[in-house]
Amino acid sequence: MRPKAAAAGTAEPTEGQEVFSPDGTITRVSISKRVKRAASTDAEAAAAEVTALQNTGPSASRFDMVIVGDGYTASQTGLLRQHAQAKWNEIAATAPWNKYRQLINVWLVNARSNESGVDNDPSPGINRDTALDMRFFCGGLERLLCVDEPKAKAYAAQAPGVDAILAVGNTTKYGGAGAPSLASVSGGNAQSGRIAIHELGHSVGGLADEYFTPGTTYRGGEPREPNVTTDPRGAKWASFLGLNTPDGGVIGAYEGGHQFERGIYRPSQDSLMRNINKPFNLIGLTAMERAISSRIS
Repeated sequence: MRPKAAAAGTAEPTEGQEVFSPDGTITRVSISKRVKRAASTDAEAAAAEVTALQNTGPSASRFDMVIVGDGYTASQTGLLRQHAQAKWNEIAATAPWNKYRQLINVWLVNARSNESGVDNDPSPGINRDTALDMRFFCGGLERLLCVDEPKAKAYAAQAPGVDAILAVGNTTKYGGAGAPSLASVSGGNAQSGRIAIHELGHSVGGLADEYFTPGTTYRGGEPREPNVTTDPRGAKWASFLGLNTPDGGVIGAYEGGHQFERGIYRPSQDSLMRNINKPFNLIGLTAMERAISSRIS
């Protein structure tokens, strides 16, 4: 049986968070914060209700997507399911998830909150008692919707299997964020689903970002991620060079990526890993297919 993710007791220091604009562009900011999970979290998580949005087979032979809700009270179970289903439908309609839709289990964990909503919605200074402490204005940025990652992982661990985690907050305000092991998005906002799809590119496919900060230069070694390289010829994806790619244009070597403007190259001009309103390029699609299918027997 393949191993599943386990809950962690203490969060690692977060080096950065991705900030998503409605126009699809992405930037990264540093958030220096360390969060420790309260001792009571394990007991609360163990009591959480877990239901299946879809169950296609045993977890040992399926990809397990876990959706955890925050800011949903005991009377809002139906609303949580509605928001979670909408997010899963959007993910499942996107390549390559659509190819494997019938081989994926989707578990919904009801992390019941004492109050409805999330912190700092619609403005700073509004605090609510919720299970995962989701909040806007994280690091002072309005649309950055952070979550207590250790708490979210503790609740997600109650599902039969965990291959990817998505935390949805009870809000209609646009926002989201990417943590090392999960993504957080606004449950009631129609545009926020694209944030989750981008973040799954990181956590599932092991893909690097393809956007960059102007004026920066990469000086490291060859990255391990499959969609960025220091080689201006793009030999890392040689078999794809010149092929048409779903995000437009052809596969080549375009300078800028991995958050650096110079010294590193990406496979296409504008893929999902650079702009959330675009599809994956061929390199990203291949990496995602390999990652998803490796968890399915």
